[in-house]
Amino acid sequence: MRSCLLVCGIAWVLNAVGAQASRAVLPKALHTLVSAPGVARQLFPLKRHPVVTLTFDDLPAAGGLAPDETRVDIVTRLTRELRANHLKGIYGFVNAVDLNGDSDTQQALRVWVGAGMNIGSHTWSHPSLTSETPAAYEHNIALDEPALRQYGGKRNWHWFRYPYLEAGDTVAKREDVRGWLYEHGYRIAEVSLNFEDDDWNDPYLRCKTKHDNAGIAWLKRTYLENAAEFIPRGREEEQIALGHEIPNVLLLHATDFTTLMLPSLIQLLRQEGFHFASLPKVEKNHAYAIDPVVGVADGGTFIQLILMHRHLRLPSFRPEPVQELNSVCR
Repeated sequence: MRSCLLVCGIAWVLNAVGAQASRAVLPKALHTLVSAPGVARQLFPLKRHPVVTLTFDDLPAAGGLAPDETRVDIVTRLTRELRANHLKGIYGFVNAVDLNGDSDTQQALRVWVGAGMNIGSHTWSHPSLTSETPAAYEHNIALDEPALRQYGGKRNWHWFRYPYLEAGDTVAKREDVRGWLYEHGYRIAEVSLNFEDDDWNDPYLRCKTKHDNAGIAWLKRTYLENAAEFIPRGREEEQIALGHEIPNVLLLHATDFTTLMLPSLIQLLRQEGFHFASLPKVEKNHAYAIDPVVGVADGGTFIQLILMHRHLRLPSFRPEPVQELNSVCR
């Protein structure tokens, strides 16, 4: 499964602007996949009917919260939109530290599971595996389990999502934690598509507090532009890494702004031809059995780790507007 497929001999090179731009959003360890400048970008043809499952990290308290909002408000709106689009059994990944003594977050998680959604582990307190020993990290995962049992009931909550998508900065650490997860019955909820949706939440809260409608309009537009840029790029990465596209797992966060934008995001996905499926069904695809044994300090998607392991090149893309997000509504 780890041998190179059809595309192992393809040499990918980016133009100078694309190569520089990609460094703003790629994990540092993946910068080496950007080759020398000078050749214009190529595009793979994309499938007409791709498949995706939506997943939500950082339940029940993702991102900042406006003074007039509650976690129950956000999760209620989020689950209502999912159900309106016939999306049931969606996985949300829980940090149980946010439940401690907080009736709002406790009720928000009840609303999530009461709406027919599933939960999995995101560790107890969202630590960075790069900064933790395997033993400390595994203990943090174990601390999450009582809440998963309490709120998940008979649901299959043995799905795990690495915080920051950090699966280990060394191969030894990676293999230690993966071994613990498998021994304790967990399946890793890999990610193939990510457009850093949570980076828009704090700017949105600033604009909302200032009643800056122009700023909010800019955030809505650029959020969708970023999704429209990075989702096709993720699909291209699959073709470079594997020689073909696979059913996708899209990483989202249960923030106020992503909840606001979910109807537009789902519409964008449908316009791109996406069909929706469950996480267990998507990750039955044999590609998700690949284990790219590589240490990466600052994480990356499942496909990006395969690219790094196989020394393959990334397609170019327009960068996320990091500076503008940091400055809007200041």
